[in-house]
Amino acid sequence: MKNSDFIKSLTVLMTGTLIAQFVGYALAPVISRQFSPAEMGEFGMFQRWVVLVATIATARYEFSLPLPKRDEHSFQLYRLALYSTGVTLLITFIGFLVYGLYIQKVIDFATWALLLVSSIAALVFFNLGTNWAIRHKQFKQISISKMTNSLGLNVSRVLAGFFHLGKWGLLLSFLLSLIIGSSHFVKDFFHWNKKPRTSVSRKKMLRLAKTYKDFPLINLPHALSDNLREVLVALILIEVFTEQIFGSYDHTFRMLRLPVMIIGASISQILFNRISSFRLEKKMLMPTVSKVFLSLLLLSLIPFSVIYLYGQPLFVFVFGDQWLESGTLSEIMAPWLMLNFISSPLTIIPLVLEKQKTFFLISISGSILQVGGFLLLPHFFQGHQDGMYSVFHIVTWTQVIVAILTMIYIISIIQNEDRKNAAH
Repeated sequence: MKNSDFIKSLTVLMTGTLIAQFVGYALAPVISRQFSPAEMGEFGMFQRWVVLVATIATARYEFSLPLPKRDEHSFQLYRLALYSTGVTLLITFIGFLVYGLYIQKVIDFATWALLLVSSIAALVFFNLGTNWAIRHKQFKQISISKMTNSLGLNVSRVLAGFFHLGKWGLLLSFLLSLIIGSSHFVKDFFHWNKKPRTSVSRKKMLRLAKTYKDFPLINLPHALSDNLREVLVALILIEVFTEQIFGSYDHTFRMLRLPVMIIGASISQILFNRISSFRLEKKMLMPTVSKVFLSLLLLSLIPFSVIYLYGQPLFVFVFGDQWLESGTLSEIMAPWLMLNFISSPLTIIPLVLEKQKTFFLISISGSILQVGGFLLLPHFFQGHQDGMYSVFHIVTWTQVIVAILTMIYIISIIQNEDRKNAAH
């Protein structure tokens, strides 16, 4: 029965996510011809800031929502994350406004900051709503939310390109898509917000915050290292190379990570619920994880092999001549992003098994190698004809090693958990 529930839930989520992925890929050739690599690079930079600040805003308490036994306790954590977000958004807006005044571009930065805090608020609500839906196994709701989010993003980007709105059109499209995606969770939020049992209790909120303190103390630094790495890599590539090179890198990363963000995220959400339940019931975890790992491996082999062998001509044909550089980078980065696709859904396991400290050290090592590689290696390849590509080759294979070590660690902690369960 449990296996059939898992497959049914996964099918519901995967249906929506595959439709969302199809929309993204179908419209990508149109969008890539409407915007330059530099404009897409500016959008990529904005998106990275949104994700970074949204991560700080909730202190990662959104991932604790499926864990409490009682709904009213979980909803207090929901509120805690929203209060924390409100404070963070106020500080962020004032900070960017002051910076705009300092560089005498107050109107541009005020507009940019307003779009930023609005996008962060929508993303936070989207993430909280998703995890609340995971708690109640409302996977159909998550699926519809993802479909409308993807449809809203890609259709609005096409329209922004048609009206030649440039980078501002891309930023507005991103905000619109988050609002559309998060709107599916509004009714549920207000329904629970009105319940007497979930009324505001500061004492209860603080007690629960302390109970689930590992999320801000351990999981937050882990997530920050990942997101801060993405911001630093963007800044370094723009500074060391050009905004256009970063735009090409970002396009490659986005296209090859789309399966991770859509398919991988769906599997991760189901797996989180599944592993949490099995742990409470003292059941074996390895059979489920092995099936997920094998499925991801088989799912990734053909597409990433094709990219590795024919990425450059494929990108030029699909996205246009201006993305030739992006195609070259796709061939180089394919092994890295294939392993990222396989390992990404499994990274929730240390979170559930409360093994985040060691996992954080592995993650931070990968971040240091990636940022350090992009920062230092260009100095060793100055004057070389293919120096930039050599930098990307070395960074790629260091990340491949980190991904393999990550999977080995995850397997080891699952085996330890299963041995403990078998001994009871």
